[in-house]
Amino acid sequence: MLRSAFRPTADLSRAGRGTGPIVDRRIARAVDSISMKRLLEQAAPRSLREEFLSTYAEWIRACRATPVTGLDAFSARYFVNGVTQAYDIFFYEHKDRRFRTLQGEYPYVRLSVPDWAHVEADELRPNDALVMSTPFYADGSVPPGYRALLDRCSELGVPVMIDAAYFGTCHGTRFDYGHPAIEMVSFSLSKAFAVQSFRIGILFSKRTLPYLEEIQTQASYYNRVGAYVGLTLMRQFSADFMPSAYRDAQRRVCAQLDVIPSRCVMLANLHDDDRRFDTILEDPRFEKPVLPPGVRRRVCISAYLGAAGSYLRRLARRVFGKPG
Repeated sequence: MLRSAFRPTADLSRAGRGTGPIVDRRIARAVDSISMKRLLEQAAPRSLREEFLSTYAEWIRACRATPVTGLDAFSARYFVNGVTQAYDIFFYEHKDRRFRTLQGEYPYVRLSVPDWAHVEADELRPNDALVMSTPFYADGSVPPGYRALLDRCSELGVPVMIDAAYFGTCHGTRFDYGHPAIEMVSFSLSKAFAVQSFRIGILFSKRTLPYLEEIQTQASYYNRVGAYVGLTLMRQFSADFMPSAYRDAQRRVCAQLDVIPSRCVMLANLHDDDRRFDTILEDPRFEKPVLPPGVRRRVCISAYLGAAGSYLRRLARRVFGKPG
């Protein structure tokens, strides 16, 4: 049913088109408390990588807001510089395939590879490779047609990578990554802890990737600063911290803005006839996005929920001695 009017006094100025993380003051203080001396000491041991990977895996498994199953099927784990690097690895592994993505997805596929198509635009073919965000980019839930799409990929031998970047900010659903079609799953701390500048992520793979084994295991070439910062934060804040801390606030903000709370605390979905956000959602770089059936447009509401100012800028000033 279409609505006749929306709240005219709602402050829309802080709503965003992308997906900026919520800056939580408690997490910000934890990052600020990491001294450079301590960081350099703790980032040196060769054991840091394994400690980071095992802690990250347990951090995911312990989540109650969005329980995760299926990760035991992945025998190899690697540090990655955020989920974005996992995309690049998947692109490299399947460089001779056509890449597929759902409508309403994170736009990195269409920005990065010349040979791609939306799943909705053409049938899946044996030479395709699929990237799918779960939690879904549009609302933090399970993507529409998730199981049926994976079943079809399995029938055709189409490899699948799951982008789980929103994990740690979602609630009220479950994520099953155990389908045989899924080859890789990648998580990041950028959204959960607002540490995007540190580039902290993990890649689960069903097969060993020799070049990453050589670089990370033998040469210890990986982002040790990011690994130590991530390890420190995961020991202090569970994967339930953000949804527990901000779910009620998300509902209040959504009520004030007259929008719909999504499964992700950073996001709100719009009523079908709500045109108030059209200017905010416009992006001249791209054509107007088309969403899958049943998926609503969304806006980012993190700026209504988080602390003012950038603690990453403050940390950089402290580390590099720049005046603030």
